[in-house]
Amino acid sequence: MENEVFMQTIEGFPFVSLTFDQNGVLESRDEFSAMVERAQTAPRITDAIFLAHGFRNDVDDASRLYSTFLRTFKSHLSRPEFKSIADRQFLAAGVYWPSKTFRETYGNENGGTRGLQNPADAMAEVKGELERLKKDDATPAQRRKLDKAITLLPKLEGSPKAQDDFVKLVWSLLDDSTPDATEGLQQVRARSGSEVLANLSQPAAGTRDIGDAVGGIAGAVGRFLNLTKWYVMKDRCGVVGSTGVAGAVREFHKSCPDVRIHLVGHSLGGRLMAGCAKALGETPRLQVDSLMLLEAAFSHFGFSPDNGHGVPGFFRDVIVNQVVKGPFVSTFSTEDTVVGYAYSVMSRLARDNTRGIGDASDEFGGIGRNGPLKTKEVASAPFKKPSTAYEYKPGVINNLDGSGGFIKNHGDVTNDAVTYAFASAVAQTQ
Repeated sequence: MENEVFMQTIEGFPFVSLTFDQNGVLESRDEFSAMVERAQTAPRITDAIFLAHGFRNDVDDASRLYSTFLRTFKSHLSRPEFKSIADRQFLAAGVYWPSKTFRETYGNENGGTRGLQNPADAMAEVKGELERLKKDDATPAQRRKLDKAITLLPKLEGSPKAQDDFVKLVWSLLDDSTPDATEGLQQVRARSGSEVLANLSQPAAGTRDIGDAVGGIAGAVGRFLNLTKWYVMKDRCGVVGSTGVAGAVREFHKSCPDVRIHLVGHSLGGRLMAGCAKALGETPRLQVDSLMLLEAAFSHFGFSPDNGHGVPGFFRDVIVNQVVKGPFVSTFSTEDTVVGYAYSVMSRLARDNTRGIGDASDEFGGIGRNGPLKTKEVASAPFKKPSTAYEYKPGVINNLDGSGGFIKNHGDVTNDAVTYAFASAVAQTQ
């Protein structure tokens, strides 16, 4: 093959890395060309799996996620219940986008808190975070505002005016974000900076987060920057999904119209793939053969026609436009403390109280923690142990509850039970 140098083999599957910049521009055109060429070369590819990672800033970390997922998926293909797909030829494409780590702890590289036991160390770390945001994520105008924010760091203690100005300057990073009324950002930004930092001065009950090692203003600013990065990543993955990945999927389908397309996204990668599916529903509509969201990080009202306030979910069009031809599967787990924590922070900032909730009773809960809510097109079921294939219902979200040990934490999405559920979805595609 002419483009063989750009193609890898992972767990026996041809694999390409598709890298996108923060604006959704595909940077790895040669790898994409290799993907198309391989799909058209004997033995011809029958199924293409597009995989998207979440809030990871390490390519190796995302690659491990993809490798493990493909390894456990492959282990199921010899099962008798999957005899119908045993002869299919699979190709995998790993999506790499410039994400950042959402930190639950504020400390050393091992996730602890040693070394940041005093406000001075914490503020030094905050300054470093601002410098990184300025370098990697800001426009020239936003960089100037972040420079001003950095000069305010020594003045924040005891000065509501400085706190108001600081928060406003940092949140200039979100000025061009696509609004999503179910996510709480508008409510949070309506509050003064001093209110926001006051509510973040202590961690939410039952959580550990970016400022746990220190209290007061230093811990609050650390948590605030963590939340800001979350919103930056949330907006970015939406752009990458709706422009970059959706464009690549359309281009691939045009060259290889007979190849089945499966979209799989973890965490914010689930939001990315939901954004991709939403864009594919636009004219001309392109249906994908399956969609699997693994502990997705967006509102549990994301597919709802009405979140209770007359507002449809941001991804409602995926359902309305019937973008998914075959099984649409979404996992959630009450043991997913990361999605629960992220949304509990949004909740306590958006509300008039300081409770941290994030569960199904919370207006600002996440789908990876609670499943899709206020959505009638849902068929809920527990996870199954690898033995009996699922019978997914068409035209609805097949909502799998991973609580009770099937999904033990936010990253536990490559185990046998999860990839068995995916293999079952693939087996039901025509």
